Order: sequence, then C-alpha cells, then structure tokens
Amino acid sequence: MSMLIIALVVSALAVARLTRLLVEDQLTVGYRRWVVNKWGEKSMAAYLAHCPWCTSVWVAVPVMPVAVLFPNQWVIAVLAIPAASHVTGLFADRKE
Repeated sequence: MSMLIIALVVSALAVARLTRLLVEDQLTVGYRRWVVNKWGEKSMAAYLAHCPWCTSVWVAVPVMPVAVLFPNQWVIAVLAIPAASHVTGLFADRKE
C-alpha cells in the first residue's frame, strides 16, 4: 500500500511538471506558437495549449493509471524525473 501512495504522490508531481513544461516553459514556446498559427488564437486548441488546468487533465490521463496499475520501482523512478524537476523548480522560483 505504501508503494501505491508513493507512486501517486510522485505521479501527481510529475503531472504538475509536465503540465508546466507544456503551458509555460520557454522550451515549448514553439509548440504553443504552432498551435496558435495552425488553429487560430481563439481556437479551443490554443486555449488548451495555454490553460494549465485543462492541460493537466490530459497529461494526467496516461500518467495516473500507470501509477495505479504498476506502482513499482521502475514507474516511480521514471516519474521521479519530472517530479524532482517540479519540486526543485518550486524552490528555485521562490522570491525572498
């Protein structure tokens, strides 16, 4: 049971990081521009590409079932990469 809880927490952090990557990071600005150029600024696709709440749902769809169905060390290890990035990013972004 504790492995499942760890997998869920790590997965939730991974979803948060992957969502931020898609919606806010400079690394994916080309993807967001491409969506706007292809479908228009007022399109549902453009809205999705810029909405963290919306994008997080679609990112969670493949990630969370994997964490629940396969709460093993390999899944946790793979998901720990974006999860650790998210946690360290939270500390790095703090304004003191």
